[in-house]
Amino acid sequence: MKHNFIIKPINSPFEDTAFFVRNIYKKKAFLLDCGRLGNISNSEVLSISDIFISHAHVDHFYGFDRILRSFLRSEKHIRFFGPPGIIENVSGKLRGYTWNLVQDYKFTLEVIELSSKKPYKRAMFRSYESFKPEIEKYSPEKIDLGDGFTLTFEFFDHGTISVGYRINEFIHINIKKNSCEQYGFIPGKWLTELKDELRKGNRETILNVSTFDGTKEYSIKELEEMLVIYSPAQDLTFITDNAPTYGNYVKAINFAKNSHILLIESMFMKTDVTHAVKKKHLTTDLAKNIFCKSGSKYVKFFHFAPKYEKEKPAFYQNLYNGVAKKIFK
Repeated sequence: MKHNFIIKPINSPFEDTAFFVRNIYKKKAFLLDCGRLGNISNSEVLSISDIFISHAHVDHFYGFDRILRSFLRSEKHIRFFGPPGIIENVSGKLRGYTWNLVQDYKFTLEVIELSSKKPYKRAMFRSYESFKPEIEKYSPEKIDLGDGFTLTFEFFDHGTISVGYRINEFIHINIKKNSCEQYGFIPGKWLTELKDELRKGNRETILNVSTFDGTKEYSIKELEEMLVIYSPAQDLTFITDNAPTYGNYVKAINFAKNSHILLIESMFMKTDVTHAVKKKHLTTDLAKNIFCKSGSKYVKFFHFAPKYEKEKPAFYQNLYNGVAKKIFK
Protein backbone atom coordinates (compact mmCIF):
# COMPACT_ATOMS: atom_id res chain seq x y z
CA MET A 1 0.00 0.00 0.00
CA LYS A 2 1.16 3.51 -0.77
CA HIS A 3 1.93 5.53 2.36
CA ASN A 4 1.65 9.32 2.27
CA PHE A 5 3.90 9.76 5.31
CA ILE A 6 7.66 9.28 5.13
CA ILE A 7 9.06 8.71 8.62
CA LYS A 8 12.78 8.86 9.36
CA PRO A 9 13.92 7.75 12.83
CA ILE A 10 16.83 10.05 13.63
CA ASN A 11 18.29 7.69 16.22
CA SER A 12 18.29 4.00 17.02
CA PRO A 13 15.07 2.91 18.80
CA PHE A 14 17.29 2.14 21.79
CA GLU A 15 18.36 5.82 21.98
CA ASP A 16 16.74 9.28 22.22
CA THR A 17 13.36 9.80 20.57
CA ALA A 18 13.12 11.97 17.45
CA PHE A 19 11.30 11.33 14.16
CA PHE A 20 11.70 13.46 11.03
CA VAL A 21 8.36 13.30 9.23
CA ARG A 22 7.32 14.32 5.73
CA ASN A 23 4.07 13.89 3.85
CA ILE A 24 3.78 13.86 0.07
CA TYR A 25 1.04 16.52 0.28
CA LYS A 26 2.92 18.78 2.72
CA LYS A 27 5.52 21.35 1.73
CA LYS A 28 7.26 21.44 5.10
CA ALA A 29 8.39 18.70 7.49
CA PHE A 30 7.50 17.86 11.09
CA LEU A 31 9.64 16.71 14.02
CA LEU A 32 8.11 14.36 16.58
CA ASP A 33 10.06 14.86 19.80
CA CYS A 34 13.47 16.42 19.91
CA GLY A 35 16.02 14.10 21.48
CA ARG A 36 19.60 14.04 20.22
CA LEU A 37 19.57 15.18 16.57
CA GLY A 38 22.53 13.38 15.07
CA ASN A 39 21.51 11.63 11.87
CA ILE A 40 19.78 14.57 10.21
CA SER A 41 21.18 17.11 7.75
CA ASN A 42 20.98 20.85 8.20
CA SER A 43 18.79 21.18 5.11
CA GLU A 44 16.37 18.67 6.67
CA VAL A 45 16.36 20.62 9.93
CA LEU A 46 15.62 23.86 8.08
CA SER A 47 12.67 22.24 6.28
CA ILE A 48 10.85 21.68 9.60
CA SER A 49 7.87 23.92 10.32
CA ASP A 50 6.47 22.34 13.50
CA ILE A 51 8.03 20.41 16.38
CA PHE A 52 5.90 18.35 18.77
CA ILE A 53 7.38 17.80 22.23
CA SER A 54 5.81 15.04 24.32
CA HIS A 55 7.52 16.16 27.54
CA ALA A 56 10.76 17.82 28.59
CA HIS A 57 12.79 14.82 29.78
CA VAL A 58 16.31 15.11 28.40
CA ASP A 59 15.96 12.23 25.90
CA HIS A 60 13.02 14.05 24.27
CA PHE A 61 14.22 17.67 24.44
CA TYR A 62 18.02 17.50 24.24
CA GLY A 63 18.05 18.49 20.55
CA PHE A 64 16.58 21.94 21.12
CA ASP A 65 19.99 23.60 20.84
CA ARG A 66 20.58 22.01 17.42
CA ILE A 67 17.29 23.49 16.21
CA LEU A 68 18.17 26.89 17.65
CA ARG A 69 21.65 26.93 16.14
CA SER A 70 20.41 25.86 12.70
CA PHE A 71 17.58 28.38 12.51
CA LEU A 72 19.24 31.35 14.20
CA ARG A 73 20.32 33.17 11.02
CA SER A 74 17.64 31.76 8.75
CA GLU A 75 14.92 34.45 8.99
CA LYS A 76 12.44 31.58 9.40
CA HIS A 77 9.53 30.98 11.76
CA ILE A 78 9.24 27.67 13.60
CA ARG A 79 6.61 26.40 16.05
CA PHE A 80 7.00 24.19 19.09
CA PHE A 81 4.03 22.45 20.71
CA GLY A 82 4.34 20.98 24.18
CA PRO A 83 2.78 20.25 27.58
CA PRO A 84 2.10 22.73 30.39
CA GLY A 85 5.43 24.33 31.32
CA ILE A 86 6.96 24.15 27.84
CA ILE A 87 7.18 27.94 27.55
CA GLU A 88 9.30 28.08 30.70
CA ASN A 89 11.37 25.12 29.45
CA VAL A 90 12.17 27.01 26.24
CA SER A 91 12.74 30.26 28.12
CA GLY A 92 15.23 28.51 30.37
CA LYS A 93 17.14 27.18 27.36
CA LEU A 94 17.26 30.62 25.77
CA ARG A 95 18.27 32.36 29.01
CA GLY A 96 21.37 30.19 29.08
CA TYR A 97 22.90 32.20 26.22
CA THR A 98 23.96 35.83 25.72
CA TRP A 99 22.08 37.60 22.90
CA ASN A 100 23.74 41.01 22.62
CA LEU A 101 24.70 40.64 18.93
CA VAL A 102 21.59 39.19 17.29
CA GLN A 103 19.44 42.29 16.82
CA ASP A 104 19.85 42.11 13.03
CA TYR A 105 18.64 38.49 12.88
CA LYS A 106 15.01 37.82 11.90
CA PHE A 107 14.37 34.38 13.38
CA THR A 108 11.10 33.80 15.31
CA LEU A 109 10.40 30.88 17.60
CA GLU A 110 6.74 30.32 18.49
CA VAL A 111 5.87 28.08 21.44
CA ILE A 112 2.33 26.83 22.04
CA GLU A 113 1.70 25.48 25.52
CA LEU A 114 -1.18 23.02 25.36
CA SER A 115 -3.69 22.48 28.14
CA SER A 116 -6.76 20.36 28.79
CA LYS A 117 -9.02 23.24 27.83
CA LYS A 118 -8.76 26.52 25.92
CA PRO A 119 -7.34 29.05 25.91
CA TYR A 120 -3.84 27.68 25.41
CA LYS A 121 -0.79 29.87 25.97
CA ARG A 122 1.43 31.08 23.16
CA ALA A 123 4.83 32.75 23.44
CA MET A 124 6.74 34.47 20.65
CA PHE A 125 10.53 34.58 20.99
CA ARG A 126 12.18 36.88 18.43
CA SER A 127 15.92 37.06 17.89
CA TYR A 128 15.85 40.83 17.30
CA GLU A 129 14.25 41.23 20.74
CA SER A 130 16.93 39.06 22.38
CA PHE A 131 14.34 36.27 22.69
CA LYS A 132 12.35 38.01 25.41
CA PRO A 133 8.99 36.18 25.43
CA GLU A 134 5.77 37.85 24.38
CA ILE A 135 3.01 35.70 25.91
CA GLU A 136 -0.64 35.71 24.89
CA LYS A 137 -3.74 33.53 24.97
CA TYR A 138 -4.34 31.23 22.02
CA SER A 139 -7.81 29.81 21.23
CA PRO A 140 -7.92 28.42 17.69
CA GLU A 141 -11.06 26.69 16.47
CA LYS A 142 -8.67 23.96 15.33
CA ILE A 143 -4.87 23.77 15.26
CA ASP A 144 -3.93 24.35 11.63
CA LEU A 145 -0.65 22.85 10.41
CA GLY A 146 -0.98 24.22 6.88
CA ASP A 147 -1.71 22.55 3.54
CA GLY A 148 -4.95 21.11 4.93
CA PHE A 149 -3.36 19.30 7.90
CA THR A 150 -4.60 19.73 11.47
CA LEU A 151 -3.37 18.66 14.90
CA THR A 152 -5.15 16.97 17.78
CA PHE A 153 -3.55 15.87 21.06
CA GLU A 154 -4.11 13.91 24.25
CA PHE A 155 -2.51 14.06 27.70
CA PHE A 156 -1.08 10.88 29.20
CA ASP A 157 0.37 10.14 32.63
CA HIS A 158 4.13 9.58 32.87
CA GLY A 159 4.56 10.96 36.37
CA THR A 160 4.46 14.21 34.44
CA ILE A 161 2.24 15.00 31.45
CA SER A 162 3.32 13.33 28.23
CA VAL A 163 1.51 14.64 25.18
CA GLY A 164 0.36 12.32 22.42
CA TYR A 165 -0.06 13.91 18.99
CA ARG A 166 -2.17 13.08 15.96
CA ILE A 167 -1.41 14.70 12.61
CA ASN A 168 -4.66 14.62 10.67
CA GLU A 169 -4.62 14.55 6.89
CA PHE A 170 -7.45 16.00 4.85
CA ILE A 171 -9.81 13.64 3.02
CA HIS A 172 -8.44 13.22 -0.48
CA ILE A 173 -10.68 14.43 -3.31
CA ASN A 174 -9.94 12.72 -6.60
CA ILE A 175 -11.46 13.09 -10.05
CA LYS A 176 -12.70 9.82 -11.54
CA LYS A 177 -10.64 8.59 -14.45
CA ASN A 178 -12.09 9.65 -17.83
CA SER A 179 -15.07 11.35 -16.12
CA CYS A 180 -14.38 14.77 -17.65
CA GLU A 181 -14.29 13.25 -21.12
CA GLN A 182 -17.47 11.33 -20.37
CA TYR A 183 -19.40 14.52 -19.57
CA GLY A 184 -17.72 16.71 -22.18
CA PHE A 185 -15.78 18.81 -19.65
CA ILE A 186 -12.44 20.45 -20.40
CA PRO A 187 -10.07 20.21 -17.38
CA GLY A 188 -9.02 23.60 -16.02
CA LYS A 189 -8.72 25.70 -12.89
CA TRP A 190 -12.39 25.04 -12.13
CA LEU A 191 -11.34 21.56 -10.92
CA THR A 192 -9.17 23.17 -8.23
CA GLU A 193 -12.08 25.45 -7.32
CA LEU A 194 -14.33 22.39 -7.11
CA LYS A 195 -12.01 20.68 -4.61
CA ASP A 196 -11.64 23.87 -2.57
CA GLU A 197 -15.41 24.33 -2.29
CA LEU A 198 -15.92 20.67 -1.33
CA ARG A 199 -13.37 21.01 1.49
CA LYS A 200 -15.33 24.04 2.71
CA GLY A 201 -18.61 22.11 2.47
CA ASN A 202 -20.12 24.59 0.00
CA ARG A 203 -22.14 22.21 -2.17
CA GLU A 204 -24.66 24.81 -3.38
CA THR A 205 -22.00 27.09 -4.90
CA ILE A 206 -22.23 27.50 -8.68
CA LEU A 207 -19.12 27.02 -10.84
CA ASN A 208 -18.45 28.05 -14.41
CA VAL A 209 -17.24 24.89 -16.12
CA SER A 210 -15.41 24.75 -19.44
CA THR A 211 -17.03 22.23 -21.79
CA PHE A 212 -16.74 21.31 -25.46
CA ASP A 213 -20.00 23.27 -25.94
CA GLY A 214 -18.74 26.40 -24.18
CA THR A 215 -18.91 27.53 -20.56
CA LYS A 216 -21.78 26.11 -18.50
CA GLU A 217 -22.92 26.49 -14.90
CA TYR A 218 -23.06 23.56 -12.50
CA SER A 219 -23.54 23.35 -8.75
CA ILE A 220 -20.78 21.81 -6.63
CA LYS A 221 -23.22 19.06 -5.66
CA GLU A 222 -23.86 18.15 -9.31
CA LEU A 223 -20.16 18.05 -10.12
CA GLU A 224 -19.45 15.99 -7.01
CA GLU A 225 -21.93 13.32 -8.10
CA MET A 226 -20.55 13.21 -11.64
CA LEU A 227 -16.81 13.50 -11.10
CA VAL A 228 -15.60 12.98 -7.55
CA ILE A 229 -14.32 9.96 -5.70
CA TYR A 230 -12.95 10.19 -2.16
CA SER A 231 -10.04 8.33 -0.58
CA PRO A 232 -9.54 8.22 3.20
CA ALA A 233 -7.08 10.37 5.09
CA GLN A 234 -3.91 8.72 6.40
CA ASP A 235 -3.60 10.08 9.94
CA LEU A 236 -0.40 9.63 11.94
CA THR A 237 -0.58 9.14 15.73
CA PHE A 238 2.41 9.44 18.06
CA ILE A 239 2.26 8.10 21.63
CA THR A 240 5.26 7.82 23.94
CA ASP A 241 6.24 7.57 27.61
CA ASN A 242 3.03 6.26 29.10
CA ALA A 243 2.64 4.67 32.50
CA PRO A 244 1.04 1.21 32.13
CA THR A 245 -2.25 2.24 33.74
CA TYR A 246 -5.80 1.43 32.70
CA GLY A 247 -6.55 5.14 32.21
CA ASN A 248 -3.64 5.56 29.80
CA TYR A 249 -4.57 2.32 28.04
CA VAL A 250 -8.14 3.43 27.32
CA LYS A 251 -7.11 6.92 26.25
CA ALA A 252 -4.43 5.56 23.93
CA ILE A 253 -6.86 3.21 22.17
CA ASN A 254 -9.41 5.97 21.67
CA PHE A 255 -6.87 8.57 20.61
CA ALA A 256 -5.23 6.32 18.01
CA LYS A 257 -8.53 4.95 16.70
CA ASN A 258 -8.37 4.14 12.97
CA SER A 259 -5.00 5.83 12.45
CA HIS A 260 -3.17 4.88 9.30
CA ILE A 261 0.11 4.73 11.22
CA LEU A 262 0.61 4.47 14.98
CA LEU A 263 4.03 5.31 16.41
CA ILE A 264 4.04 3.94 19.94
CA GLU A 265 6.69 3.32 22.57
CA SER A 266 7.31 -0.21 23.88
CA MET A 267 10.02 0.22 26.47
CA PHE A 268 9.98 -3.07 28.42
CA MET A 269 9.24 -6.73 27.77
CA LYS A 270 6.48 -8.35 29.79
CA THR A 271 9.06 -10.13 31.94
CA ASP A 272 10.21 -6.69 33.14
CA VAL A 273 6.74 -5.38 33.95
CA THR A 274 7.87 -4.26 37.43
CA HIS A 275 10.38 -1.93 35.74
CA ALA A 276 7.63 -0.68 33.43
CA VAL A 277 5.48 0.21 36.41
CA LYS A 278 8.35 1.88 38.26
CA LYS A 279 9.62 3.83 35.24
CA LYS A 280 6.08 4.55 33.97
CA HIS A 281 6.50 3.09 30.47
CA LEU A 282 4.51 0.69 28.30
CA THR A 283 5.43 -2.94 27.88
CA THR A 284 5.71 -4.50 24.41
CA ASP A 285 2.56 -6.55 24.99
CA LEU A 286 0.57 -3.52 26.11
CA ALA A 287 1.76 -1.45 23.13
CA LYS A 288 0.76 -4.24 20.72
CA ASN A 289 -2.63 -4.54 22.41
CA ILE A 290 -3.24 -0.79 22.05
CA PHE A 291 -2.34 -1.01 18.36
CA CYS A 292 -4.69 -3.92 17.71
CA LYS A 293 -7.59 -2.47 19.73
CA SER A 294 -7.23 0.97 18.11
CA GLY A 295 -7.91 -0.34 14.62
CA SER A 296 -4.80 1.39 13.28
CA LYS A 297 -3.55 -0.05 10.01
CA TYR A 298 0.22 0.03 10.59
CA VAL A 299 2.50 0.38 13.60
CA LYS A 300 6.07 1.39 14.36
CA PHE A 301 7.39 0.58 17.83
CA PHE A 302 10.23 2.57 19.38
CA HIS A 303 11.85 3.74 22.63
CA PHE A 304 13.23 0.38 23.73
CA ALA A 305 15.18 -0.06 26.96
CA PRO A 306 18.93 -0.06 26.08
CA LYS A 307 19.39 -3.34 27.96
CA TYR A 308 17.65 -5.21 25.12
CA GLU A 309 20.14 -4.04 22.51
CA LYS A 310 22.40 -6.93 23.58
CA GLU A 311 19.66 -9.43 22.75
CA LYS A 312 18.08 -7.92 19.66
CA PRO A 313 16.96 -11.13 17.87
CA ALA A 314 14.95 -12.40 20.85
CA PHE A 315 13.60 -8.93 21.60
CA TYR A 316 12.39 -8.29 18.05
CA GLN A 317 10.93 -11.78 17.75
CA ASN A 318 8.86 -11.11 20.86
CA LEU A 319 7.93 -7.60 19.72
CA TYR A 320 6.81 -8.52 16.20
CA ASN A 321 5.05 -11.75 17.11
CA GLY A 322 1.47 -11.49 15.82
CA VAL A 323 1.90 -8.11 14.11
CA ALA A 324 4.83 -8.63 11.71
CA LYS A 325 2.73 -7.90 8.60
CA LYS A 326 1.54 -4.61 10.10
CA ILE A 327 4.95 -3.10 10.84
CA PHE A 328 5.49 0.23 9.11
CA LYS A 329 8.87 0.32 7.35
